[in-house]
Parts: sequence; C-alpha cells; structure tokens
Amino acid sequence: MKKLRLVAAGLGIALLAAGCGSGSSGSSAHGAAPAGLLKDGELRVCTDPEYPPMEYFPEGNTTDPTGFDSDAARALADLWKLKVTWQITAFDGLMPALQAQRCDVLWSALYISADRTKVADAAAFLHTGPGLLVRSNDTRIATADDLSGKTVAVQGGGVNEQTLHKLSDKFTAAGKPGITVQAYPKTAETVAAVTNGKADALIETDVAVVDMVSKSNKALTAVPNVFAAETDFGVYTRKGSPLSGPTADAVRTLAKNGALGALATKYGLDPARIPQG
Repeated sequence: MKKLRLVAAGLGIALLAAGCGSGSSGSSAHGAAPAGLLKDGELRVCTDPEYPPMEYFPEGNTTDPTGFDSDAARALADLWKLKVTWQITAFDGLMPALQAQRCDVLWSALYISADRTKVADAAAFLHTGPGLLVRSNDTRIATADDLSGKTVAVQGGGVNEQTLHKLSDKFTAAGKPGITVQAYPKTAETVAAVTNGKADALIETDVAVVDMVSKSNKALTAVPNVFAAETDFGVYTRKGSPLSGPTADAVRTLAKNGALGALATKYGLDPARIPQG
C-alpha cells in the first residue's frame, strides 16, 4: 500500500524536524502566489513516483514524473503562476522531507490520518480506500470475513496494514483464525508474494488496483467491495504553515473548475470521488 506510512520512527523524525524547522516563514505573497514558499517563483513538491496512476516516471524518464498527483501539482503551480520542481523522495522519507523544509507541499497519494495531521496540515483531494487482489481463478475470498485464516501481503507501515491487523483482531476476539499479515517494503513485492503462492491475497489502495491487474499478465484479479472507500488522499503542508490555507483553497478551486476531474478521467479514476466542498 502506499499510503499511510507513518511508522513510529518516521513520526519521531517528523516531529523533531517540525520543531527544528518551525522558525522559517518563507517568502512573502507575490502576485498569484501565497506567502510561505521556500523560494520565490517556485513550488517544490515532495513525491515518490513509484505508484501509477498517481505518480510515476514515464518510460525512459527519471526526472519528470507524471500521473494524477504530479499533474495536479502542476495545476496548482499554474494556478499560482509558479515553476514546479520535484523533490524525489523514498516513501518513508516523504513526511520527514516536508518537515525538514525540502519542499513546500507533499502531493504523493498519502492517506489523511490522525497521526499525519498531528505533524502536518492536509487538504483532501480524492476519496479512496483499500482494494483486494487474489490470484486469477482463486474464488475462496469474496468478502472481508473470508480473510479469516488467510495470509495477506501488504506494503508495510501504513493504514492498509493497520486495517488488516484490526480485522485480524476482530476475528480472534470472535474465536476465529486471524490473518497472517506479510508486510513488504515495496508494492511489487506484495504482487510477487501472491503470484508465487506465499500469500493468498494482497491489499492495496483502490486507485492502484486496475493498473496492478493490467500489468500482471492475467495473474491477478480484483475482488470488489471487500472494503469500503472511507479514506481521503491529502495534499500536505507543514503544520501551521502560511501555505496551508491557500493550498486548501487552491485544491477546492481545482476541484470546482474541473481540473481535478479531468485528470481523474485521464488516469482512469472516478471523478465523482473528488471532494467538492
């Protein structure tokens, strides 16, 4: 799963960095650009471009990410009449990078969570939730209850892993077999675990499911409606930053003017899941 990866160590780093970096107020407002930018005329964006269709490098390109999030960040920069630059960061380092003032905004398909909003501000831009994938022709799992006694792979350290552990605890409290949770650093490793038989299923953010199935050469299939879409992806800014309010306003503008909806359609996502309020 990409996306609530705020493990205890990462949270500690983020809190420390937030305390150390809170003294810098950034640039003044100028033209369409709000106050608080690290550099005048530039929007620096933290991203981990390994998660199509949200953010990824097109073939042969290792500097200019594409995808829903990347193009949405470009739309934000255009709205503020800024040049966009990328702070390419490993997933575990995204929130610490924001707190260390390496970027102005973190736009990289991260769930909004209570842990994250303790150390950063967030503006919701897409409703989402977990999806479940199994080997093709495996019909043993049709509902969440069918995960009792199964082994499920997950990208570790995030909300999807937490979802599995909570469901497993529910099973064991009811006297049923729990879930064996296999956590891996990379999404590709969760796919391998299922295709090679080490795991019965994998849990992944629903926006990635279609891409993962299409790239599996018919080895994987999605199981619909196992989990509800009860989460939001968010654009993050530093806690109390002068950029937080303008970023939230800009995301609402991009939703209302249709820019985010058009990007959702372009990348095979559901425009109806973009918050309008």
